[in-house]
Amino acid sequence: MQRVSFILKIREEDQQEYIKRHKAVYPELLQAFKEVGIKTYSIFMDGGHLFAYMEVEDFDRAMASLAKHDANQRWQAFMSDLLIKHHEGNTMKVIPEVFHFES
Repeated sequence: MQRVSFILKIREEDQQEYIKRHKAVYPELLQAFKEVGIKTYSIFMDGGHLFAYMEVEDFDRAMASLAKHDANQRWQAFMSDLLIKHHEGNTMKVIPEVFHFES
């Protein structure tokens, strides 16, 4: 199982809209998450900075599968007006894990 985290950005004035939309994530998208091996997925917000954490069987394979999935494509289009692209041109920037504790 991989633990993957990434950062996303939104404008601070879009915080409430971002929260509102995430209270109604498409059920077929949540099902797709399960189908591609995502076991847990959380998003945390600090102003315009979003920190996401995911446990997934194979991150690259899951993202490739989701990229082709209709529900994900619709969700990405729906969210595109809120997400700010990083300098690499992507809205999501994977960040490395530097410490992990588990008991």
